[in-house]
Amino acid sequence: MSYFPRAARVLVVLALSASVVAVPVTAVAAEKHSSVHRTSHKVVHEARHKAAKKKVRHLTRHQLRVKRAKARQARVRAARVHARLVARNTRLRKDRSLPHQASIVFDKNWKNPFNSRIVFHVWVKPHPKKQPKRWVEVEKVSWRAGSGLSGAAGRDECHRGQGWSPNGVYSFVQHDRRKAPLINGRVFELQPMACRNGTVRQMMYIHSEQTWDNKQCKNVKGDDGCRWEVPRVNDYRSWGCIKMAPRDLKALTRHFHRYFKAETRYPTSVVRVKVKD
Repeated sequence: MSYFPRAARVLVVLALSASVVAVPVTAVAAEKHSSVHRTSHKVVHEARHKAAKKKVRHLTRHQLRVKRAKARQARVRAARVHARLVARNTRLRKDRSLPHQASIVFDKNWKNPFNSRIVFHVWVKPHPKKQPKRWVEVEKVSWRAGSGLSGAAGRDECHRGQGWSPNGVYSFVQHDRRKAPLINGRVFELQPMACRNGTVRQMMYIHSEQTWDNKQCKNVKGDDGCRWEVPRVNDYRSWGCIKMAPRDLKALTRHFHRYFKAETRYPTSVVRVKVKD
């Protein structure tokens, strides 16, 4: 039999029960504090992350604005430079007191001879006394052209009647209204030229297909020599001459007449036709 009175035993039992209950409550409180701390840290981290992203977006927008502004400034500078060049070239072109040189270049296209190019160049000597060797290009215009027939023979400059025009520098006479059995209207009549093996190619022209007064004849069946029929007919083919569409030949003639006259043979040091690969 225990020496503790009944009241004492009751007090001991109650104390033990309170201590058992207090331990989980303390643990729960500690865990709750830790959870609140983690949640607070997460909120702070997310806030900082959002602020950083916002700053990056702001910098990106700023950089884009700066880039666009620089691009606009570059375009404005380029436009001003181009405007000054155009004004200078126009002034030099119109000044007939200055020496002029011109060249009509036929640039052969080996892949497709019927899609070659005619390029018209003009140079002016702006300061003949102070800078006698300095020439400034003031005009450059190009158009499609063709020469020769199809196949290997069409690319052989020594093949008469089929091959394209021989390479070289030509003198020529320009006619506004040539009247002949085959080649009529606006033409540039080229001098005869010997090819690489000495074969001389004659009756060479830059021309189109039109009437003697530079008009188009009526449409008939087949390939008509006085009517431009591209794309139904490949009129860029030739027996060796250089051929252009009527409107392109008219434009070339108009540019030529800004500086030179028809029915006149100029020295090649002044104006020339150059055929090259």
